[in-house]
Amino acid sequence: MGREANDGFDAETAGRWLDLVRAVLWRYFRPRVIGAEHLPKGRALIVGCHSGVIPYDAACTLVAVRDASGRSARAVGDHLFGRLAAVETFLRRNGAIIGKPETLAAALRAGNLVLLFPGGARDMERPYATQRYRVLPHRGFAAGRGGYIKVALRTRSPIVPLAVVGTEEAHVMLANLPRLARALTLPLFPWVLFALPLPTQLYIRFGEPIRLPGTAALADDQAYVDGLNEMVRSRVQQLIDDTVRRRHSIFYDSYDDSPPAMTHRRGSRRIKQRSRNAE
Repeated sequence: MGREANDGFDAETAGRWLDLVRAVLWRYFRPRVIGAEHLPKGRALIVGCHSGVIPYDAACTLVAVRDASGRSARAVGDHLFGRLAAVETFLRRNGAIIGKPETLAAALRAGNLVLLFPGGARDMERPYATQRYRVLPHRGFAAGRGGYIKVALRTRSPIVPLAVVGTEEAHVMLANLPRLARALTLPLFPWVLFALPLPTQLYIRFGEPIRLPGTAALADDQAYVDGLNEMVRSRVQQLIDDTVRRRHSIFYDSYDDSPPAMTHRRGSRRIKQRSRNAE
């Protein structure tokens, strides 16, 4: 069971918020949860790519984690939300981690499950016509970045890949209006096809945990971190692609439950071999 850290988190407030999410968003999007058995009993980073222009995916994933494990997961919030004091206070009380990597590391060392979208708000800027369900190499997934990989190495935390499919169709992103977003101090201002969300069917899928090879010292080797970062990004993309392929309806629960045909062992072996050479 995760322990509370002195970062503004209030378990009772977070519980009430998740109850509200279940009463409203969960009923509306009717998520189907797949692979919940992959959630570790101890600490872990749950890593995905934002799906859609409003973080319904994050809110519903937190409910899915609580339902499956009985634990209140924490979530890493985009640093842009820290510009609005009232919003930051609300998010912190409900479990969001906004701040330096040390805050994330402390939450993991306390035994928490932590939800993280390395692409941050930029994931929500992707136009539906050309980049739907694409895990782009930007922000935390970009070469030279990968701060979450460094924290995972230093805290010996496994990474659980996450796919959320369905919310990209809820509003259908046409374009982002960055000037208007900056004027309103928002992470983005989306131009969407549907102002109100369509009642799409959500699929929340947890993949097999990735236990990063290597020692904490390798967190200072940026080239090594880049390799792991690309491997995790690829694993998340594979999980999303496979989930989209298995989905047979946007609005109804129609999903192919046949055994997955995921192919990711070769890249993992290369990383492990490099780790052994570095040691």
